[in-house]
Amino acid sequence: MDLKIPSLPKVAIGWKKALMAVGVAALVVAVALIGWTLFVAYTEDRQVAAFGSHVAASEADLARVSGLVSSHLGSRPDRPSVAGADASMREFAAIAEHGRAVTAYHRGIIGADAVPEAYAGARSAYIRALDHLNRAFSLWSSAAAAYNANACTAAEENLARADQAWGEYALAIGDYDRELRAAEEGGEAPPL
Repeated sequence: MDLKIPSLPKVAIGWKKALMAVGVAALVVAVALIGWTLFVAYTEDRQVAAFGSHVAASEADLARVSGLVSSHLGSRPDRPSVAGADASMREFAAIAEHGRAVTAYHRGIIGADAVPEAYAGARSAYIRALDHLNRAFSLWSSAAAAYNANACTAAEENLARADQAWGEYALAIGDYDRELRAAEEGGEAPPL
């Protein structure tokens, strides 16, 4: 048996039609590329705006906590009575616990933020700053608890460690500022 395969009809395409088809394909690719670029830029702008808004809310809440700490420290008498010192330490512990809650809350929000790659260093530095500040608040709270338990040595050690955590917080905020400036200017963060 001899099977014949039918031949396909010949299609004659002129060079003008071929050139037009290539031009249309190139136009479709260009429109798709421009559309994708605009979509990515829009998404990144929204991510940066959300991150900036979350950091601003965090800084506002932390400023209120700082105001509570300053007010508390400024209102203590030079030589308080034992009952006055105890009450002052309880108030200090409450402020420290509030500070821990505020830093943990904002760390969770900012930690969940998606940011463009250029802002990843700034986000990381700000989260690190919140972690250090949270540790400082925890140590202040522990110092107040140690004081209430008449463990003065432990209270002093916790206060010293809290001061160290505060210093690390300040350094991390400096890193955040450098990284943010670099991201906004489109370069790399300057060295320390």
